[in-house]
Amino acid sequence: MKLFRTCIISAFTLINLSCYAQADYTPKENWCIQKATDQSNNDVLITANLSYKDYAYKASFPWCLAVNIITVNKYPNGHPTPEEAAVLNDTEDIITSALRQAGVIQYVGRVTVKDYRELYYFVADPERADAILSRLTKKRQPRRWEYSMQQDPQWERVAPFFSGTPKCL
Repeated sequence: MKLFRTCIISAFTLINLSCYAQADYTPKENWCIQKATDQSNNDVLITANLSYKDYAYKASFPWCLAVNIITVNKYPNGHPTPEEAAVLNDTEDIITSALRQAGVIQYVGRVTVKDYRELYYFVADPERADAILSRLTKKRQPRRWEYSMQQDPQWERVAPFFSGTPKCL
């Protein structure tokens, strides 16, 4: 009985340490919305977690996963109406939740531009993320989306989110 209790206590300790170790990789949230313009002078809204600016664990999450969600109901400038923004947010929540359930991911932020929204995640295991997203694409989604993944160990793809001193709206 003592051995059984010791094994159970050890198992709970390992589980708690594992959860604690995973939690250490995700920084405290510090969201900022920034406004910029693209090459065609269209508005760009960047929503980024500024806690990733000097993130110490980039090497542990070397794959950039970009998810593009098509905007259907939009203003003349191509940005989503409030109703469409809610649908895009729901789609984003479905994708983020599925990726989080599969393991630790780092959700850095999103960019809303003319006609679409792009989500940026960094993952440690691209095959696992691909399997999750492949399954999701086979299910009915609030909005059509596609994704791509590329190695980006220095997180260069999202570096503009953090350059200089971002001016938050």
